Order: sequence, then structure tokens, then C-alpha cells
Amino acid sequence: MLFLLPFLLLPWLCQAFTSLPPVNWTSNSRSSSTFTFPRRHVTIYLQSSAASVRDTDGLTLIPPSALEFAHTFATDLKSTFPDLKSVCVEEVDENPGTGIYLSLDPDTDKYTYESGVTTSEGYTITIEQDVVTIAGAGARGIWWGTRTLLQELVLARGTGEDSRTLKLKTGKATDSPAYPTRGFMLDAGRKWYSADFLKELCTYASWFRMSEFHYHASDNYPLNRGHNSTWQNIFSQFSLLPEKNLDLLPLVQRHNESHTREEFDSVQRHCASRGVTVIPEIEAPGHALAITKWKPYLALERKADLLNLTHPETIPTIKAIWEEFLPWFHTKEVHIGADEYEASLADVYIHFVNTMSDFVYTTSGKRSRIWGTLEPSNSSVISKDIITQHWQYGQSDPVQLEKDGYQIINSEDWWAYTGLKNDHTPILPAPYPQYFNNDRVLNFAGVKGWQWDPSMYNPYNVTMQVPTTSKFNKGAIMATWNDNGPDATTQMEAFYCIRDGIPTVGARAWSGSRGPKLDLATLAASRALLSANAPGQNLDRSIKTMFGTNGRGGMQVDWKRSAKESKTAKANIDIGSKGMNYTMEISYSSTPWRLSSAHEGIELSLSENGTLVFSSDGFQYPLRSIDPADGYDPAHPGRIWTNQTTSTHEPVALQLLTEDSPDGEIVIKTDKIGGSRVWIEGVFKGRFEVFVFGGRNTLFSWSQMAFVAPLDTVEGGVDRVRVWEGLVDRT
Repeated sequence: MLFLLPFLLLPWLCQAFTSLPPVNWTSNSRSSSTFTFPRRHVTIYLQSSAASVRDTDGLTLIPPSALEFAHTFATDLKSTFPDLKSVCVEEVDENPGTGIYLSLDPDTDKYTYESGVTTSEGYTITIEQDVVTIAGAGARGIWWGTRTLLQELVLARGTGEDSRTLKLKTGKATDSPAYPTRGFMLDAGRKWYSADFLKELCTYASWFRMSEFHYHASDNYPLNRGHNSTWQNIFSQFSLLPEKNLDLLPLVQRHNESHTREEFDSVQRHCASRGVTVIPEIEAPGHALAITKWKPYLALERKADLLNLTHPETIPTIKAIWEEFLPWFHTKEVHIGADEYEASLADVYIHFVNTMSDFVYTTSGKRSRIWGTLEPSNSSVISKDIITQHWQYGQSDPVQLEKDGYQIINSEDWWAYTGLKNDHTPILPAPYPQYFNNDRVLNFAGVKGWQWDPSMYNPYNVTMQVPTTSKFNKGAIMATWNDNGPDATTQMEAFYCIRDGIPTVGARAWSGSRGPKLDLATLAASRALLSANAPGQNLDRSIKTMFGTNGRGGMQVDWKRSAKESKTAKANIDIGSKGMNYTMEISYSSTPWRLSSAHEGIELSLSENGTLVFSSDGFQYPLRSIDPADGYDPAHPGRIWTNQTTSTHEPVALQLLTEDSPDGEIVIKTDKIGGSRVWIEGVFKGRFEVFVFGGRNTLFSWSQMAFVAPLDTVEGGVDRVRVWEGLVDRT
């Protein structure tokens, strides 16, 4: 269920908040006069000559019109202003009444990236006593201006303004992004993500003015860790389902975990409607186990997930894959992978990259991106038509690439990488943080107070950075990896890991070196308030019930089986799910039983033999015994090392119901670090967890699983379900 959350009254009412990205308000009247925002009736006026305008300078091939952006803006406002109506007028200065005026600014030359290149993403917002005006350089400029206005409303509500009206301080700001590429990457080649989740993630990122979603569509579990099974049995994923060339179907091992063209199209269109372009990546010639499982004779002998580029069928096979999917992709740029190939085969690698880039361009008119991989050769060079996404020193040198005239993107792993449930130890440059490390953005290269921006690539030699005004530096993309495989996280856990990173990176990529820095004194409070109220999505899986957002003592759900119903009949709670943090108490009088949420693909069940299991995305996680103090090492959140613990990690069998004990009660408390933990009659029983193989199978641990509470359907002997916000003592 997607909805704009009610504006949450948070306990920072005495603090000042700042929008993210922050805005430089220039008017001297900012601290005195106010614009009173009506509670029940707000009119959006769109300049009619702007209605059909679509930007052409962005990457998307399906740019929304200013009118379409205005409708999305109206949707975001609607839950706050139920009687909202949208009216188009010829010119905004007709001023038929109080409201919001959206228009095009005729003076577009003042809106530039930090490179000096003009952009349609800039806007000027003016708040006067009777009107708010947003004048954009283009349709996206209008859109980003509405994000600033909405954030100002959220912040005003957060400071305790009267719930019937909101007052915004008058003022004016002219704002443009420093870089066109402000993005996030999600590894969908080693973990399945539903279309609905991807749409919500785009919506959340757009709230903080990110412009690109790098979708890593194919990959495989590392060959140097795991159960040492033969390479044909190692997990690989190709998350797009061929529809035209059916000879490609063997690429896909799990059709239910691959998007159809219709599904992927809906993701791209939804993201575009919020100013975000999806950049799809199909990985080759490395990380290509999905291909070599299909055609084993195309693999290099010494490493099965690398393609043999000298085989005559290899390039035609990759061309056939791209020929199938290029028509799917509504973007001017795509990512052809080219990551971590064999250095001794530099010449054939470079030939492959150039050949595929030429093929993509001649077939579709699209440019290609690759991961920066250092493949020195005396006889060939990578074409300057190709954009290099730098990710690690030792793999590419972004400063030299920029000097040589290559376009580059900053995904330097020191600041940009997150390794879900696995920090890569002992593979250098470990450790990658398990939750995005904002400290590395706020204190780049370990220098206190030196806030990162996309020109800052090198954390090891701080004098070696790219010029802030470079026309070759497109911007930055943070990257979230599932190196530990499909069962190590839930879809929602991936969001928890980057929830606080997206606002920080989005703000710094927008502001660059010229814009306002983040206010560290208010950042945490501002980020929390804005994240909790991001419109058009509910990734927090917050719920509002008959008890209100917080309810009685934090209670949010109190479901009881009707006395008229059979004790084992299927029943509906119809809430969906509850995200972090929560306490859930389940009372039951028979087994087996099950709670489920179809939308999340998750269920909690208790069998007749006392086995309590969470199931998510087809994987089962039984309750396991641990020491209650384990799993709170701040350096390794949630991990319990196998050689440093008294925890047994054995599955727990709960006591069965008897005539003397006909009723049971289970309490589950869940937060992202502790995971989902279980108490029976006040006694701690264990947690739900997953086994984590360390890099090169040298360090092993168990990691927490933090599940949302499934609150859709009840089957079996459950009599009552109660849920509280936060971790509540129910002993």
C-alpha cells in the first residue's frame, strides 16, 4: 500500500531543520513575513504554455511533461490537502487567488551545472505572503522545485505548526544541481527485488533529488566462497525475462524472479515520473555465470564466470542479449559491465568493450558505460565514447582518465560501497560497511569536516582530485552490493542499509563544492523527519490504525479472532506489514498457524512440532538459539563470529501445547541490528539468522535477519495479534 504518511510530530520541536539538499534562501524577509498555507484548499496553477514542455537534455527517453509532473505533485499534496484542485492559467501573474504557481523561467542561462553547462534541472522558488511561485528552467526544474516546497512543508509541520494551517517564511532561492548524475545502484543480480519495491525506492531517492537508478541486472555469487559446490550449482541471476528471442531463456534460472518487459517498463516509467532515469546494466565478460551455465564452452578454463573472448561465439552471444533488451531501455545510456576481467588478456578485453559499445550505439543510438578496470595495453585503448564508472584505485585512475578526455562517474568504493551483511574481509580494501557509512561522506578521506562532493575521488592522496568545473565528470553513484547472496537479506533490509545514505549523498551530489554544506548540528534530525515523510512511498512500512500512528502506549495493531469464526479459519488483518522497529505479541491456542503478507513475500509459521520459521522470498529461517548478548558488536552490526561465541545457533523447538498448558504466547522484537528476536513467557529463546561465508571462506559468521511483521492474513490457531511501535517490554 503506497501512501503519503501523515506528518509525524517528532521530538525535535525546538530544533531548526534544513531541507535536503539544503537551499540558500537569499531574501532578507526570510525571517519575518509568512505565507499561510491553507489546510483544506490549495490550488496549483500551471502556466499553460509550460504544460506540454518536456526536457530533452536529460538521459530519459520518456521525459514527463510539466503537466505530468504537476499531477504527481498534486498527488503528493492530496493527503495533506484533500480538496486540492489543479487549474491551468495562461500566465502566472494573472494571480486569481492564493495558491502555488508553476511556470517556466525565460532566463535559463543562469541555471548551470558546476561545469558551466546549462541545465533544465534548475529552478527559482519564491515564497510571498499570498503565493508560492516555482519557475523552472525546464519541466524537471519545476519538479525539483516542488520537492523543495514539500520539504519546507514537512519541516514546518515538524516544528509544531498548527495542524490546521502551515506558515512558510517568505523568501527566494535560485537552485541548480552541481552534477547531472546523482544516483544509486542496487545489485539485483544476486538478489531478487520486486517491481513495486523498485518503484518505491525510486520515489524515495527522488525526494532527495537523485536523478539516476543504476539497475545491476545480472551477476553471480562469488566463486571463492560458499559451499564449494561445482560452479554449475553456484547461484547466478539474470533478472530480465526474454520475450522475443526465446533462445535466450536458459539465461534465466528462476522465471518468477525476473522482470517481464511490461514489469520493467512500469518501473522505468514510474521512476521517470519522479525525475529518475533507470540505467540498466548487463554484466559481461566478467561476473557472467548466468551465460556460462547456459553455454559452458564460452567460459575461461581457469575461472568459470569469465567469458572466453577469443571464442568465436562469445561476442555474437552478447550481441544477441543486448539486441533483445535494448528496445526495453528508455535511456540514452546503458551499462555494459566490463568489470574485473583477467588483466593478462587486456587486448581482447579492450576489443570486446569497444566492439560492444559500437554495437550498442549503432543498434540503438545509446552510449555505453563500463566499470573502471585497469587493463594496460601497448597496442589498444578504450574508446573515449565510453563512460568509465570508477570504483577502486588499482582498477582505474579517474584523475588521469579526466585529463585524457574520458567521461567519468564517481563510485569510489571507499565512500560509495555498501556490502549487505558482509564487509568483504579479508579481501581488500575491506571492510565495506554493512550500512552506508555517512561518516565517509561527511569527513572525506578521514579529514574531519571535509564534506565529500563528486569531484572528490581519492581518499588516499587528497591532493589528487578532479577539477570541480570539469566537463568530463558526470557525477556520482553510490552502490549497494549483495555479494553474500540471495538469502542474506530481505528486500526491505536493503532499504534499511541505505535509508540514511540516500539523503546525504543526494544532498552532496546536488550541492557540489559551490552549494551549501550540510549542517551537522541538524542533519540527523532533518534526515529522520524528511525520510519518515517522503511522499508517494512507504518503505518504512509504517502503519496508521484505529489507534493512530502511535496508538495507546505505542500500540498500533490489536487484532482478535471473532468469536463467530472457527478457531482455525483463515482470517484477514488487512494491514500488510509493519517495519522497523516493532514488538509483536501472538497469542494462539492450537498449531499449526501462519501469519503472512503476500505483498512482501513473507510469512511467519509455527508447526505442530514447535518449529518457528520466518520465510522470505522462498528462503526459510528457523528460530535459532543464541546468547542474548551476542550480535551487538558495533564494528560488525548483527554479526556473530563462529569462533568467538558461546551461541549454538541450533534450531529451537518451542514447547508444545498440552491440556495443562492449552494456550501459547510468543513475543517478537525487531530492529535492524538485533534482528527479529523471540521471547516465550519472558524468557529469551533466540533470533532468526543466516550463515555468512566470509571472503575466500576464511571467516564465518551468523548475521541477523530483520523481518517486517506480516499482517495481512492469519491461518490456523492464532487468536490475537498485537503490535507496538518500538521495542516494548512485554515480560
